[in-house]
Amino acid sequence: MWNGLSIRRLTLSCVVVAVSGMACHRGPDNDDKPAASTKTPAPARTAAGDPIVRIASEAQQRIGLETRAATAQAIEPEIVAFGRLEEDPSRTFVLRAPVAGSLHFATGRDWPNIGQSLADATVIGTIEPRLATADRIGLTNQLATAQSELSASTASVGAARAAYERTQLLNADNKNVSDRALEDAAARLAAEESRLKAATDTVRLLRQSLDSAGPTGNTPLTIERGGDVVEIMARPGEAVEPGTPILRVAKLDRLFARVDVPVGEHVPLTVPTARIVAVGYEDTPVLADRVGVAATPDPAAHGQSFVFRLRDTQLGLRPGLAVTARIAVPGPRRQGIVIPSTAVVRLAGKSYVYVQTTANEFVRKEVTLDQPTEGGFLSTRTLSAGDRVVTQGAQLLLSEELKSQIAGETDKG
Repeated sequence: MWNGLSIRRLTLSCVVVAVSGMACHRGPDNDDKPAASTKTPAPARTAAGDPIVRIASEAQQRIGLETRAATAQAIEPEIVAFGRLEEDPSRTFVLRAPVAGSLHFATGRDWPNIGQSLADATVIGTIEPRLATADRIGLTNQLATAQSELSASTASVGAARAAYERTQLLNADNKNVSDRALEDAAARLAAEESRLKAATDTVRLLRQSLDSAGPTGNTPLTIERGGDVVEIMARPGEAVEPGTPILRVAKLDRLFARVDVPVGEHVPLTVPTARIVAVGYEDTPVLADRVGVAATPDPAAHGQSFVFRLRDTQLGLRPGLAVTARIAVPGPRRQGIVIPSTAVVRLAGKSYVYVQTTANEFVRKEVTLDQPTEGGFLSTRTLSAGDRVVTQGAQLLLSEELKSQIAGETDKG
């Protein structure tokens, strides 16, 4: 028979065995597992301390990474100047208000717009002359005086003509009047006719001036020399004074580039040409001839200022567009490595390029941009001929490198 003590001992033994069995089959607790590392290793560096970025071949294809072998080249020394395009002043025309008045649309046409091409002798609108009260009164008084003079001249011409005809008859009748008297009568008639013509013209002009002040007296505004509209200074409905500029047009088939040479650089006055590169047209430089030293340099610029005339005006080039002038100057040729502009990345005020060292490794190297060249820069340090420089996708490599650095700093924190 089992007594109570024996039953309690048996129960305790079973619990111990069960707990031991569970511990044996449960395996290690999750808390006992080593934590998975989430840290991103910081980018490796070369022995010289240059960062290394590793990126798989598939990712290189996905981001369009391209490399090119660096080439050594000797180039002529150049000075780079900056400025803007200007229109040729000799091919510019400004339409000014002929009289004081109000501007109006021409019948059946709109007011010109910027960039619109206008032919010679185009009527762009009308102007309704405006006369002040004092001017109107003055013109009215002048007209009354001129009309009196016209009447007097008309009477004088009639008397002079009658005297001439009478003298002519007497002279023809046995010379009852001398030839000299006939000549005097003819001269008086001619003088009176001249005064009559002057009085008639004065009355006509004064009447026209008074009539033009009315609503039906609008005067056409005509562009004598056509071209592309580059500036609009007044529009219909505005009141203008005599000589007020209304519209400026220019023929843009010939442009100038006004550029400022950086302080410390010197361009000999004998340099005849420069290559002009406009913003947005970097792949199509235009050769330009030096016109002379700028007469009115930019007050903000303390170096030399030059004006160049472009030999060819490409479609899209307009006054005001920013340009870079590459001016070749005398001196020894410079040896170095040509770096495409697309390969250069900027960081903390310095310039870098990525050089491919293995199939999946790229090293960021600091470079000096010693002289701009067409499409890039000449560097005289760091790179060697044959180095494979990343020409497309360099900025993406820099982003990947910086992301890795940020991730590494976060994990350390």
